[in-house]
Amino acid sequence: MPYLAFRNFPDNTPIPDDCYSCDGAPDWAALLEWICPDLPRDEAERLAIIGEASDIRPDVASLKRLIEEHARPQASHGSA
Repeated sequence: MPYLAFRNFPDNTPIPDDCYSCDGAPDWAALLEWICPDLPRDEAERLAIIGEASDIRPDVASLKRLIEEHARPQASHGSA
């Protein structure tokens, strides 16, 4: 899997308000893209399903862990 760069936030960094829906539920795909901007949108949406089904509370550490444990290898660009 290619290296995915996480934002260098302390674990206690508050989650931005725009990563929550109007009903206050976390928008898992937005959260995952916020912590890892290199994460492709389709992979963020796939991982969001895992996050929604889990009992974890979305915070910096748990978002990073979710990506590290469940992200699929990405195909390299320019391959035939």
